[in-house]
Amino acid sequence: MEYPTLFTAGTRLFNPFGGGSPEGVTIHEAGHQFWYALVGNNEFEYAWLDEGLNTFSTSRTYNVAYGEEQYVKRYFKPPGTDMRGFFPLMLDGIRYSGSFWQERMNGYRLAATSDSQAIPTYMYFPSTGSKLSYSKTALWLATLENYLGWDTLQAILSTFFERWKFRHPKPEDFFAVAEEVADQDLDWFFDQVYRAAEEFDYAIESVKSKSAAVEGMVDREGELEYVAGPADDDADDAGGVYRTEVVVRRVGGGIFPVDVLMVFEDGEEVRESWDGRYRWRKFVEERPSKLSYAVVDPDFILLLDTNRTNNSRLRESQATLPAVKWTTRWMLWLQDFLATFGFFV
Repeated sequence: MEYPTLFTAGTRLFNPFGGGSPEGVTIHEAGHQFWYALVGNNEFEYAWLDEGLNTFSTSRTYNVAYGEEQYVKRYFKPPGTDMRGFFPLMLDGIRYSGSFWQERMNGYRLAATSDSQAIPTYMYFPSTGSKLSYSKTALWLATLENYLGWDTLQAILSTFFERWKFRHPKPEDFFAVAEEVADQDLDWFFDQVYRAAEEFDYAIESVKSKSAAVEGMVDREGELEYVAGPADDDADDAGGVYRTEVVVRRVGGGIFPVDVLMVFEDGEEVRESWDGRYRWRKFVEERPSKLSYAVVDPDFILLLDTNRTNNSRLRESQATLPAVKWTTRWMLWLQDFLATFGFFV
């Protein structure tokens, strides 16, 4: 809990180091000495201006100080309570770098279209208040960092702090500082993430590579040969030319510029930029190799994207690969567990 010049944190028994606790909560409550104690916003009406900025600052600080977190699952929860289980199991194979998406997306996704942040906080739908104030703000600040660059966002936050410490800023004051420091119009962004309740979701809808019609001399195994008409779809020779079509769709209402990455079987990569405004766009390439896979937003710029599972698509499905991978991991774990159990029995 946070109070001016005083904050409290907590821990628990069997708390493995590297799982983010109690380091994360300590950083967060200390951060409130800046975001609201010095920069004194009205949390009753604009909770995001305090909790949201502080949640982003917490993750940013934790990343610098401790690096990646390891996932900790707690078991043996006391029945009939909201308490977490007291026995922790740290899964070393699952790591995340204080990730805004991994930490905050699950909550934000449930409230993405619930309310606009522009309405007073006390008017939020009851179950979504924290999701909008904490999670959504951290996600759109992290998206803004990816879009503008850390140096620019850091300058925005530091300028906002210096200008408004020991004062009482409103949301418009933060937006004005952001546009001033970034030296560009950001209304298109704030209109969506603050003044509206848009959901962002870009997807690769379809991919295909088919033999393209060819007429002329092509290189086949080191010799030039005249070819007219479509090549064989299954031909692997270097003379084949394939027409690749990738359809990208804006599923949600939110608009954001995204890149589209196309990776071909010969290792060649093609990257295209799209303003993301229209509902869909088809990208066409003619290459000597078939497409391997396509990804929209490959650099993970848009952290507000509520469904990352549709951001990529393989030309040839490998649906069984994840099941084989995780089944193998769990079988090894079970084997070790049974061997240990057998030792004591």
